[in-house]
Amino acid sequence: MRLDKRFAISTLAVILLVAAAFYVIAGEQRRGRETSLEEIDRFNEVLTRVLDFYVDEKELGDVVDDAIRGILEELDPHSVYLDKRQYENLMIDTKGAFGGLGITITVRDGFPTVISPIEDTPAYRVGIQAGDRIVEIEGESTEGWSSDEAVGKLRGEPGTQVNITLGREAAGNEIDSLAVTITREIITVPSITYYEIIDSVGYVRIARFAENTARDLDAILDGMEKEGIKGVMIDLRSNPGGLLTAAFHVSDLFLDKGKMIVYTESRLPDDSRKFYSNGKNVHNDYPVVVLVNGASASASEIVSGALQDWDRGIIVGQATFGKGSVQTVFKIGKDSALKLTTQKYFTPSGRSIHKDIDREGNEIVDEEEPAKEYYTAGGRIVYGGGGITPDWVMELPEWTGFQRALEIKSIFFSFGVHYTAEHQQVGEDFTVTDDVMKEFRDFLDVKEFEYEEDSWTEENIEYVKLGIRREVFRKLYGTNGAYMATLPEDDEVNAVLAMFAEATPLNEMFAYAAQKQELAKAEQAQAEAAKTEVD
Repeated sequence: MRLDKRFAISTLAVILLVAAAFYVIAGEQRRGRETSLEEIDRFNEVLTRVLDFYVDEKELGDVVDDAIRGILEELDPHSVYLDKRQYENLMIDTKGAFGGLGITITVRDGFPTVISPIEDTPAYRVGIQAGDRIVEIEGESTEGWSSDEAVGKLRGEPGTQVNITLGREAAGNEIDSLAVTITREIITVPSITYYEIIDSVGYVRIARFAENTARDLDAILDGMEKEGIKGVMIDLRSNPGGLLTAAFHVSDLFLDKGKMIVYTESRLPDDSRKFYSNGKNVHNDYPVVVLVNGASASASEIVSGALQDWDRGIIVGQATFGKGSVQTVFKIGKDSALKLTTQKYFTPSGRSIHKDIDREGNEIVDEEEPAKEYYTAGGRIVYGGGGITPDWVMELPEWTGFQRALEIKSIFFSFGVHYTAEHQQVGEDFTVTDDVMKEFRDFLDVKEFEYEEDSWTEENIEYVKLGIRREVFRKLYGTNGAYMATLPEDDEVNAVLAMFAEATPLNEMFAYAAQKQELAKAEQAQAEAAKTEVD
C-alpha cells in the first residue's frame, strides 16, 4: 500500500525527517551538527495525526518509506534508499560473492532464462546451458516471474539444495524437460570478464570494480608479460564503476610511487582524502590504452583520469558519463541501507569531471560557462566538467531502428539457442552463410517480428551477421564465446591494434592519437559543410 505524496506529509514534514534521520541513525557521526528536538516532535506529531485520522488507514512502515523517499528526491539521483534485495545486490556487486548456483539469468518468453553459466560453479558442473528455461523451482511454476523473483529462490545458504526443472530447446522445435538438484556454493563473480593477447597486445575487459579487481588484474598482467606483450588495452566501456578503493588499486598498478591518483572533498573537512600510489607491483614497461564510452562511469573515470593526467595511458573512445561523486552506504535497521552522496572526487590535475543531472537523468548545463582547461604532467590540455574526454575520440555509428528492435527483443539470443539445437555439430569454424541468413529470416517470421523489407541494407546485414555469430558462440562457449566472436570485428579494438603496430613508444602513440583526432575533426567539418550546402 503506497502513500500518495500529495496528501498530508508536507514538504515541511519531509524536511523535518532529515533532522530525525541524522539524529537517530547517524548520531555518532554528527560531527557537531545539533538537531532540534522540537523539529523532531513536529514531524512525529504530523505522523501521528496521519496514522490516527487520515481517511484511509495507513501502515507505519509505508508512511515512513515514502517520507524517506521524499527526502531523497530532493537530493542528487545517486542518493537512494535500498531495500533488503537492493542492499544484498549492492553487497554482491562490491564483494563479488554470494551463495547460489552460478548462472546469469533474464526473462525470455515469460520464463526466467539462463544467459550463461559461470565456469566451475554448481550450475556449470551439472550441465546447465545458455538458453535453458527455468520452468519450475521446488515444484512451483515460474511462468510470469521476474528475474528478481527467480534469483530470490535460487540463492541461499551454501550447502543447501534447490530442485529446478529446465526446459531446453531440442531439434524440431521440441522442448526437453530436465529435472536437476543442485547444491548451492559460494559463487565468486569475476569483475574481469575476459582477457587475451591479440597481436602481442594484451586485452583485458573489466566489467566493474570490486574488491578483488586489482589483485586479479595484477596476476593477468604478470602472465601476459611472460608472453612478451608490447602493450595492454584496458576495456572500461560500459563499466558503471564500483568501489573507489578498487579504482585506486587498479590505477596504482601503472603508476610509480608517490603519484596522486585521486582526491575527494567532503562537506566535513575530516572526510576529505588524498590517494597516492605506493609503487608496489608496478607494470610500467609498456604503453597502456584505456577504452571508454558514454556508459563508463565513476571508478572507470578515476582510472581514466589518473592515467590521462600522468600521461601514463591514452584514452580512446567517447566522452565518459561524468559521475564524479562518492556514495557512502549507511546500514539502516536490520536489512536496508541508505546510499548517500558524501564526497566529490577530483583527478590529479584538479579536474572535477562530474555532470549535474536531474532525477530524470537530464544533464543540467550552464551554456555560458566554457569547459575549464587543465594540464597533464606532460603539459597536454585536458578539460574538466562533463566526464573524461578521450585523447582520441572515435565516433561510432548509432543503431538503426532495425538493429535496436532486434536487440531489445533478444532475437539474436533466441536464434542462437534455436540454431545450435538444430545444428548440433556447429563449432568454432561457424560462419554466417546465406543459408544461415535464410534460417534467420524464417525465424523472424516464426517470432512474428515485424520489419520492412527495405530494412535489409548492407549495414544492417553486417550487423545481423555479427549478432548471430555472437550469440551462437555465447551458446557454445559462454561469455568467452561472445568476446571471441565480436572482438575481431570491433572497430575501436582494431584501431588501437593498428596504433600499437605503427607507434609503440608512448610518446609516439600520443602523437599518433593526436593526428587521428585532428583528421577526424577535419572530416567532420567537411561533412557538416557539405550538409549545409545541400540544405
